[in-house]
Amino acid sequence: MTEPTVFPTVHLNGTSATMLSEGYFAAWNRLNEAITAFNAIEFNQRDYYVQPDGAWQQATTERSEAAHKLHEVHKYLETHLIHLGE
Repeated sequence: MTEPTVFPTVHLNGTSATMLSEGYFAAWNRLNEAITAFNAIEFNQRDYYVQPDGAWQQATTERSEAAHKLHEVHKYLETHLIHLGE
């Protein structure tokens, strides 16, 4: 079970909701661009078959794990944007 996300509290002595939202939105937007660029990378078995057995499978697993991490960060930013919009 994962622990709940700790969100920033907007208050008079803290960072404004606008400033927080702008920061999270900028990061979210750039991450969308990074995900698009990552997905556009040519990824083909022909680039791995000359390596030892299992290289393609390992590369596929590693790429999938990297994509999953990008999507985890995307969700993290998105949940903060939703929180700040409430």
